[in-house]
Amino acid sequence: MKFYIASKLENYEQVQNLANLLKKNGWEHTYDWTTHGSVKESDVETLKSVGQKEFNGVKSADILIVLTPQGRGTHVELGIAAAYNKTIYLFHADDKYFKCDDNTSPFYWLPNVKHFTGSIEKLAIYLQTDNTTE
Repeated sequence: MKFYIASKLENYEQVQNLANLLKKNGWEHTYDWTTHGSVKESDVETLKSVGQKEFNGVKSADILIVLTPQGRGTHVELGIAAAYNKTIYLFHADDKYFKCDDNTSPFYWLPNVKHFTGSIEKLAIYLQTDNTTE
């Protein structure tokens, strides 16, 4: 199974932890953006390169995993995955983003978006046993 994890840079440890748990079981990480750190103040060529790598990572993944709280680019990645009709797993430790209030987005309620709360470890187990990811 090929996966891409979208989140904000401050969540890099969670992203790396989940990626490692999935890769231990033979899953393929399509692009690990945590390795290059922040590119906000980079030159145009770096921004283009990173943007293309992240786009290709989402496009080539079987599933997108969104770890909240999310960053500005996370919603772009969610939009790419939604446009390609990929299964999207939206994760938060609690149900903060899964209520009808200012914390949610209409895109969190698309039919291909699954909500998940709990721990990263439980999310990894769930992803590896969820039959709809195949």
